[in-house]
Amino acid sequence: MRAIWLLIKALTAIALIFAGAVFALRNDQLLNVDFILFQSVNISLGLWLLIFLALGVFLGMLASSLIIASYRRKLARLKKETQERDSSEKLKPKT
Repeated sequence: MRAIWLLIKALTAIALIFAGAVFALRNDQLLNVDFILFQSVNISLGLWLLIFLALGVFLGMLASSLIIASYRRKLARLKKETQERDSSEKLKPKT
């Protein structure tokens, strides 16, 4: 089952790379992006769009990973508190 998921992921990645390459080739108009401090070199419109898409995906993954890390820390802290409470309850004599 794991091999099937790996194959599906690989085929999806190959399809996305192929679609991106076709997209970049079809949008071959040269574009010079004017950033605030500097101007870029002339690169095709499709390549600029792919660059900014990849940058957006990366920043989104970074932001979500920070949130996930925060939740994992909270979960670990709550598990530790629960274990400490359970162990202290076991040590109390039953009356």
